[in-house]
Amino acid sequence: MVASLAEGQAIQQVARVFTIDPNTVLVCLEQAAQQSEAVCQYILHQLQLSQVQLDELFAWLDQIQSGQVTAAEAVAQLQQRPHRWVWVAMDPASKLLVAVIVGDRSLAMAQTLVHAVVRVLAPGGGPLFLTDGLRH
Repeated sequence: MVASLAEGQAIQQVARVFTIDPNTVLVCLEQAAQQSEAVCQYILHQLQLSQVQLDELFAWLDQIQSGQVTAAEAVAQLQQRPHRWVWVAMDPASKLLVAVIVGDRSLAMAQTLVHAVVRVLAPGGGPLFLTDGLRH
């Protein structure tokens, strides 16, 4: 069931295929997310990184690339639905995603991402944080 969700099937579709209530699918998805978070917390700790790249992405990339909407239209719609921004912190050497959060495009979210990175770093070291120029 979780594999179907990971492949992009909607909750309603998964419920129909497995002939279960959509709320049951949501409970399973929540349990899978909790387990995934526990595994990440177990693995991602005491990291020694020299650099971390920070970036924010919006969830309309595929529609922009296919020409369904322009970048300006997507950004305008994001102003109405700011939760579509995905913030990522990555080690450029290993390509490890150190932290991923979803929220609006604000200074507070940028700071939240930096704090998420700091929580998994080894004490005493501080990497160079790089961005694409976002003023925050």
